[in-house]
Amino acid sequence: MKTKSSQVNPLALPALRGKFGDWTYYSAVIPLAELANRVSFDSEIHVNKELSSWIQRALKRGRAEEIAEYLKKQPERFFNSLVIALYGGTPEWVPLAVKEVSDLPRLEDTSGTLGVLRLSGEEKLFAVDGQHRLAGMKRYMEEPTKAADSAVHDLVSVLVVAHRVDKRERTRRLFTTLNKTAVPVSKMERIALDENDVMAIVVRRMVEENEWFQSPRVAMQHTNNLKQGEEEALTTIGNLYDILRLIFLSSGEAHRKELEYNRLPDNKLDQYYKKADEFFKKLAIIEPALKQYFIADAPQTVCMQHRTQDGGSVYFRPLGLALMSEVALQLQKNKGSSAWVKWMSALPKQLTEKPFLGTIWTHRNRIDPKSRVLCRDLLLYMCDANELRNDELKRKLSEHMGEETALPKKVKPTS
Repeated sequence: MKTKSSQVNPLALPALRGKFGDWTYYSAVIPLAELANRVSFDSEIHVNKELSSWIQRALKRGRAEEIAEYLKKQPERFFNSLVIALYGGTPEWVPLAVKEVSDLPRLEDTSGTLGVLRLSGEEKLFAVDGQHRLAGMKRYMEEPTKAADSAVHDLVSVLVVAHRVDKRERTRRLFTTLNKTAVPVSKMERIALDENDVMAIVVRRMVEENEWFQSPRVAMQHTNNLKQGEEEALTTIGNLYDILRLIFLSSGEAHRKELEYNRLPDNKLDQYYKKADEFFKKLAIIEPALKQYFIADAPQTVCMQHRTQDGGSVYFRPLGLALMSEVALQLQKNKGSSAWVKWMSALPKQLTEKPFLGTIWTHRNRIDPKSRVLCRDLLLYMCDANELRNDELKRKLSEHMGEETALPKKVKPTS
């Protein structure tokens, strides 16, 4: 991956000059190709060149390929501004006079704000914030077919700040401020707003269009825990999102990042929606109480029957629903698309039964999420689909129970 060409021509960028704290900065737009060619990673922040090289290798191993694909395939692509540190060369700020227009409101004092930032080509530029995006742009510019893509002509927003080699600590502090205090998009915001994330798109459609999942059957919580007053809900929208991700990844058609970041065509989204709908219809065959719940006029009554203080159906707990979905998808992979329902139907459903009792369902009648993996492995063992050796699984179970414990009885598929 190239970080700088052997010869860089002068470049003039339209820009706004501003001041924030004791930083003077320039807000500009630069062609994507120029940005990828001129801007390096943050090697000048670190005196230790081994550390700098390690950072660049980590960036290349990271999201660069995904971002390159995003630039290539997504017509609605958009990035927020990259922060670029500049030193050396002879950059020049040329302010432009603003002529007032009679029919527009009078501008406040803007002298020296609007202008052109001239780069001689001898400057050193490196990304303080947005290094993964920069890595992706550099990777994209290596594509032999990029000339036919519209992204080549994109103008990228940048904020340029001055950097002094003898003030590395100051620039490192800026890097830390930008990367540690930035608030990532929450899971709830992604579910509510993301138009690229397949799970978010499908889960919104399910709670808006599918009668089985309309209010009050899905609680609007990004966590996997139902709160007091949400007794009617089967699960949370966050938990449903996680289950959809399991379903969509199980086919092996796409990786997680592809599902989260690349907007698919509408016909492909329809296929994913249908896949989710069919999966839950199969679960409703495996656990008839789910079918009863989904079609009930009073879902709270059904919940009270199957989600009780002393147990009830594992499918009526958000963690249990996710656990059984994971087991079902693994059995679908191991046993085949026509047999997995019969195997799932043979497994226990009540929390007071093994292997739930003592693992995810404690003797204090509480759900223990820390034992989910063990419980999953035991359920798969019962169907002759475990990946762990029997002796290893028995050892883990005995350690968890605090005494020598036999593995649960195996099941046979229902007829």
